[in-house]
Parts: sequence; structure tokens; C-alpha cells
Amino acid sequence: MCDAGSLYEFPGLPDCLDRIARAELREDDQLRKQSLEQMREWIAKNPRIKNCRTDDAFLLRFLRTKKFSVVRACETLQKYLTMRQTYPKWCRKLDPQDPEISALLDYCALVPVGRDSSGRIVVMGVVRNFDASRHGSDDMIRLNMLVTEALLDDGANQIAGFTHVFDNSAMTMAHVTCWTLENIGGYLRSIANGVPIRLKQNHFVNVPSFAAQVSKYCLSYASEKLKSRIFCHRSIDELRKNIEPTVLPEEYGGTVPLAKLNENFKKYLLTKRDMLLALDRMEIVLGGSSSAEPAHGGKDIVDAGAVGSFRKLQID
Repeated sequence: MCDAGSLYEFPGLPDCLDRIARAELREDDQLRKQSLEQMREWIAKNPRIKNCRTDDAFLLRFLRTKKFSVVRACETLQKYLTMRQTYPKWCRKLDPQDPEISALLDYCALVPVGRDSSGRIVVMGVVRNFDASRHGSDDMIRLNMLVTEALLDDGANQIAGFTHVFDNSAMTMAHVTCWTLENIGGYLRSIANGVPIRLKQNHFVNVPSFAAQVSKYCLSYASEKLKSRIFCHRSIDELRKNIEPTVLPEEYGGTVPLAKLNENFKKYLLTKRDMLLALDRMEIVLGGSSSAEPAHGGKDIVDAGAVGSFRKLQID
């Protein structure tokens, strides 16, 4: 289940992923095959979806996140397509060769830095590296979407999930004030619910007091499950006691400098460029009269007929 070319592979990773897939996701060959077939059938019959990837790697993003509940996977796919179309400024033209995006990458502000012994990809954010005097929250979200989309087709990341680490040392008020309430709400409601990612741990280090109220506001959008996976640390030393230091950059106790890890990731992104740009060809008809349909939705976004057909399936 580990794709060739996964970032930060290590001996024993395939066996680790097999164990996680069976124990946490109920995944086996028969269930995977049947679920993919049913999801493709649902896409083909959904009148709102005009164009969508149907390859295994893409659909497994959703099936694995939802532990092979086909109905929930289809709901998330529809939210994902709606999100991409509702927020093109965040989700489209994620071209690593675009000068503006290249400049964002050069900050070393968000970088996949390693893979822990549980197989999780570790993505590190160094907030102070992001130039908030030149770029706003739209650019922060855009960078996050680029990194996430580039990693999500990898079976290792789908199965083992992600650990995020954010170093907030020396962040400034500008890193907070560049966020509008509209962007905070839109990002937390739509992006968090529409992106098929298994977030296993979120570590925040040295969050300054002036950012505490914003953090509290953000947590109001989080589920209890997500809140249980958020850890705050007063220092880098405290962080290292709660995460494997070897997966971190050299500056934080690992062996490879952050700048080198970032250069390696930029090369990896070039191998994903065609996939990233092809995502823009997907299309869904937005519901209602508003083009800004919320991706989080307040109602069941899979039509009743599709849900009914799935309830007849015996997938256990």
C-alpha cells in the first residue's frame, strides 16, 4: 500500500501501513475494490458532478479518511469539489513553477520534514519565516493547499496520516492581523471539512499571548476529536519530549537543515506539477442561487437516492 516515491520512506514502512490499514480503516482487498466501484458509480450518476478524477489514488483519499464508509466518502468528495470551486483563490493554479508560489515556498514556512515510526508524515510550519508584511492569509491558505494536495495522493499519507508542528516563536502581530474574519471562518469551516486528510496530531509551540484569543476562536470550530489531538508546548525542548526529534529539522534536534528539506520538497513538487494543475479540470454544479455554497453545508449533500442505494450494500 506504500506508493513508490513516497517522501521519507523507511524499512518496514509497508508492513506498518498494512497493519494500520487493517486495524484502523478495516481495509482489505475486497472492501477496497468494492468501495472504489461503488464510489465511481455514484460519481457517474451524480448530475452535479461534471468532471472528476476517478483513479484509485484520488478516490482512496476520501475512502480512507472516512474508513471506507462509502456514503461519508461521497459526502466529503462533494464538499471538496464545492470548496475548490467556491474558493478558487486558494485551490486553483497551484503551480510550483509560478513565481508567486515559488516565492512562498522559498520562505521555508511550511515544509514536510520527515516521517515518524508510526508512518505519519510530519509537516512543519515556522510562522516567523512567513513574510506577513508582503503576503496575507490568502497566501498562507494557498501554500497550505499546495503542500496538502501534493501529499494526499500518497497511500502512505492516506493511511498513516499527518502530524503538523507549528513553531510560533517570534511571530508578530502582523501574522494575526493579516487574517480576516471571513478567511478564518471560510478556512476552518470549508477547508477543514472538505479536505480528506487524517490529522493525527497538531503541535503548537510558543503561542504568544496576543494570539490566544484568535486561537480560542479557531478552536470553537474544531470537533472534540480534533481538539483531543491538539498539543501546546511552552518550548522546543518540551516539543522534543512529545515527538520523535529525529523527524524534525536540524535546528530542532534532527539531522537535516530546514532549508535543505525545503529544497528537496520543491523538487518533489515538480514531480507532482501535472497532477496539481489537472485538479483544476474537475467541475461541480454549485447548488442554489449562490455561487458561494458553503462546503461544510448544513444539510446532507448526498442526494437521498444515492444514500438509499448505498444502504443496500453489504460492505462489512
